[in-house]
Amino acid sequence: MKPGTVIVAALLLAGQSGSAAAQGAAARLVGAWRLVAATQRMADGTERPDPNVGAHARGYIIYSPTGQVCAMLANSERPRWAVGDQPTAAEASAIAGNVVAYCGTYSVDEAAGYVLHHVEVDLSPNRTGTDRKRFFTLSGDRLVLRPAPPLPEGVQDWTVTWERAH
Repeated sequence: MKPGTVIVAALLLAGQSGSAAAQGAAARLVGAWRLVAATQRMADGTERPDPNVGAHARGYIIYSPTGQVCAMLANSERPRWAVGDQPTAAEASAIAGNVVAYCGTYSVDEAAGYVLHHVEVDLSPNRTGTDRKRFFTLSGDRLVLRPAPPLPEGVQDWTVTWERAH
């Protein structure tokens, strides 16, 4: 092989590995993640389950390779409706207090360590059109998301832990 060919091949390979490295964490986010826990650490040092979804929450967050995100978390202990799929007014109003659900697109700032969820559809209409900034860490099949401040009053840290769904 000619010396010039070796240099061109080396540059092409370096460019490929550089682009793969640049994708790094963003590429590792892609896929379906099952909720492990959602907890809040309070200013007084105590810890509590996320009050929206409770101690036994279930849920998924899915990051597509084309830039879409969809998240749904719910309190698995919420009471069943009295009549099939026809909730009473009280049952219907309780939905928002027991479920977090939104979809949209996402972008990743790996250097700053966060993913930004650009909300297009949300259970709460007031959140549609907003961005949700989540600091993230990835370790093996674990993803930890931490909502960016401002946090609710008295909450010092909010951790949502996911495991890759297989």
